[in-house]
Amino acid sequence: MSTRRDQASDNKTQARVLGELIIIICLCIAVYLLSSRYDILESIVRLSHQHEDLELDEIIIVSVFLMFALLFFSMRRWRETRRSEALAKRHGEELEKALSEVRQLRGMITICSACKRVRNDEGFWEQIEVYVRDHSEAEFTHGICKECAKKLYPDFEQEGGTDQVP
Repeated sequence: MSTRRDQASDNKTQARVLGELIIIICLCIAVYLLSSRYDILESIVRLSHQHEDLELDEIIIVSVFLMFALLFFSMRRWRETRRSEALAKRHGEELEKALSEVRQLRGMITICSACKRVRNDEGFWEQIEVYVRDHSEAEFTHGICKECAKKLYPDFEQEGGTDQVP
């Protein structure tokens, strides 16, 4: 199931990248059309020749470089943000799924007063250890308490006076 989700996520990512490429191509075409219509670069060169003492050509070159650098880092940051948001969303969905699967014992549980077996959801009687294990994250280990040890093993003497025999 996670492979389907990963494949769907990959498809969405590819669609996003394709959309971004289409936007970039459209912007390039728009810039080309504007620059060919208004001869922006020729105007800049003319202005630069008229005001050579101000060194406008160097300022313009640095400005263009800074513009492209800003564009590059902005797009990179935007992609990282989108990737982080997608990852956070995926982790949130996984957390919600895990929380929905948390098994917890709630409500009234019918237990036999004689043998201590529990009636399960289907109405069958099963050992309490099996029921609790199947409906929670609990695991059982067995020991024997001091009173039961005396009843079951009267010849066995417990040393140390603890309540539980290993």
